[in-house]
Parts: sequence; C-alpha cells; structure tokens
Amino acid sequence: MKIVWRLSIRAQIIIILVNSVIFTILGTYLALFTSSKVVLPVIQLLAIIPFFVKNVWDRRLWEASSLVLIWALLVTATFAFLVAQYGCSSGGDDIGDIVYNGHKYLDEMIKWIQTGKGAEGDPSLFVKPKIIELIVFSMASLITAGIAGLAMGAILLNYMNYYYGILIWITNYNIKAILLGWPIYAILRVPGYIFLGTALSSISIELIKNRKIIINEQAISLLKYAFALIILDFILKATIANAIYQPTLNDIIDPSRLEACLEILK
Repeated sequence: MKIVWRLSIRAQIIIILVNSVIFTILGTYLALFTSSKVVLPVIQLLAIIPFFVKNVWDRRLWEASSLVLIWALLVTATFAFLVAQYGCSSGGDDIGDIVYNGHKYLDEMIKWIQTGKGAEGDPSLFVKPKIIELIVFSMASLITAGIAGLAMGAILLNYMNYYYGILIWITNYNIKAILLGWPIYAILRVPGYIFLGTALSSISIELIKNRKIIINEQAISLLKYAFALIILDFILKATIANAIYQPTLNDIIDPSRLEACLEILK
C-alpha cells in the first residue's frame, strides 16, 4: 500500500490497465481449477482496491472513479473475450459454473431474446429488484469504504460479461452482438454505480479520518451524476430494450449454437 501511495496517477492507470487483464485471465483459470465462484472476483479486485482507496483517501474522487471505470472496461473486454472463445461448446459450461449467477442470468436473457418477455424490458419486473440492488450496493459501499461495493460490482460485471461473451459466440461473432450486447442503458449504469459508490466511500473514509461526516463538493457532484445516469438507465431500459435490442439480437442468433447453450442450461 505504501508503494501505491507514492505512484502518480499515470503510473496507476498503466498498472491497472495491465493488471486488470492479467488478473482476470489468472482468476478465470484458477477458478476453473478450484471450481470456485469466489476466486475470480477476489483476484480481479486486487487490481483496483489499493488504487481506489488511495485516491478516495486523498480526496481525488474523480480520479478514483476514473480508475474504476478503466478497470471495469478491461475486466469486461478480457472476460467476455475468454467466454466467447469457449461459448457453449466443450469447456464453456465450466466457465458458467465459476460465475455467480452466470447460468441463471444467461437463461433469463436468452429467453428474453427469444420471446421479448422477461425483466430486461418490463418495468413491472425490473424496477423493484433494481431499487433493492441499489440500496444494498449503497449500504455496502458506505459501510465498508467502498470495498464491498467494488466486490458487488465485480460480481455483477462477471455475470453480465458471461452472458455478453456467450451472446457473441451464439451469433457467430456478429458485429451487432459485439456492439449491442452491452446495451446503452447498461453502459450508463456502470459509471452511475461507480460514481455513487465513490461518493459514499468518501463519506465513510472522511468519518474514519476526521470522526465526523463530511460531504465535499466532489462527492456532491458525483452523486448528482450518479442519480442522473441511474434514472436514465431505468428510462431507456423500459423504452428501448424490447423496441430495439430484443428484435435485433433475435435476428442474428445461430439456432444450432443457441441449442448448444440451451443444453447446458437444462
């Protein structure tokens, strides 16, 4: 941690860029070796936690948020690439076994793509769970100075990226799947959660440092952006998921590859 404290922001970015890729690859294969759902997110978190804590401690909240965004992007690209190489062929079901909620989320999304029915595009089904998720995430971030929030984020990213990698595979690496597999509302959700978690983490760290609650201007700005992005996520998810994403993705799925995925979900 002392070494991290002396690094420039540029050096931190370079280290996170490299470690996010290496740790995700290492974590995936260690998880497969140990048949554990815990290993992957824990190892991924090692790439970001020291840098996040350092910058929040130094009241560099925008820098902390930016580093988490970089980490999330690299974790997404790396893990989705690994999943897309296996797909639902031999070995692909093993990756799903080491991802918490992986098969359940994949099953839900495949059914939605096939029928247009499900929580992905139905506010009556997704609003309440999302609000509960937000409350849990907020409390976890506030109580643990962001550590549990980052852990929750890693878990959410992994099962979404498991689905994303499988989607790329079952569409034969179609460019539309690559571009639309992560819908715009989900993309907006990521910085929304990151800004929220960083702001709440700063409150708890200030409490540790100063024995009183301090909400600085950076935290207030982050909270404003977080709520704006999260509200936009809800609106877009309710309006364009079924109108645009579901029919587009349904048109490009390879039936034979889809059948292979349905087999591992039985």
